[in-house]
Amino acid sequence: MSKTIRLTDLQNLFYIWMSKFEKRSLENIKVHCDFLNESYGLNLPYPNWSIFWPLVFNGLIDHIGKGYYALTTPIIIDFGYHYVYINYKPNNVKSKLLTTGIYLSERIDNPRDFAVIKVNPLSALKRFPTVKDVVDSFGKSQRDPKELEYYHWKSGKGIAKLEADGLTRYFSIPDELYLRELPSRSVNPEAFAIAYSFSRAINNIPNGSYNKTTNTLTLPTFALPYILYRTLLLHALSEGAIPEVSDKYYIFNNIPSSYVRQLNRIFLNSIVYE
Repeated sequence: MSKTIRLTDLQNLFYIWMSKFEKRSLENIKVHCDFLNESYGLNLPYPNWSIFWPLVFNGLIDHIGKGYYALTTPIIIDFGYHYVYINYKPNNVKSKLLTTGIYLSERIDNPRDFAVIKVNPLSALKRFPTVKDVVDSFGKSQRDPKELEYYHWKSGKGIAKLEADGLTRYFSIPDELYLRELPSRSVNPEAFAIAYSFSRAINNIPNGSYNKTTNTLTLPTFALPYILYRTLLLHALSEGAIPEVSDKYYIFNNIPSSYVRQLNRIFLNSIVYE
């Protein structure tokens, strides 16, 4: 079995395990991901990022506070011409499995009176603050910037960390006397990804690329805020599809340029046009 099992199989096993509990801490989750990785011999370098976090990105699991996670409440998304079921498998209509925990059907099946919602991804993107606005909202720090270890070490600015009485992350622009302390992952799981996206922007590193001919949007899998991924996922689901994953990138097909303009606003014009 260890030779033929796929990553999606481990994600399904983890999903089943998660469904047995009201909530699980991130520490418990990491231990179980390590167990699955070792038991089935996939040799994943970072099991929780390969097994657990894709389920968070897809909206199946959410942070519920203090480092605990739980399955999201089942919902049905009405796209007008088909329905997408999150955390619920329809039993009374013909459906298609798109990925773990997400099903598509041309008909509605709602025997338990789950919430049925309609979505407008572009409208949601328009309400997002910029990554700078979010980092600005983090607490100011009096830490000496020279003590910090910068992720973008050549420039010596942007997201940084300090190993002192535990790991603390910061966002620093020394020339501007700008220093913010990031909340911990147990408080805000998105803080690191948002700050890293801001750091890429001020260091002239693209936060993605857009092909205007094919309308293909490519975004890095590392440090992409999952709330933005979910918004783009909704557009993909409207077409009955799931974004592709290629090497270190998410690939979103048929993305209108209006979406990219909003993403460029959010990412401070760091999406490159091809």
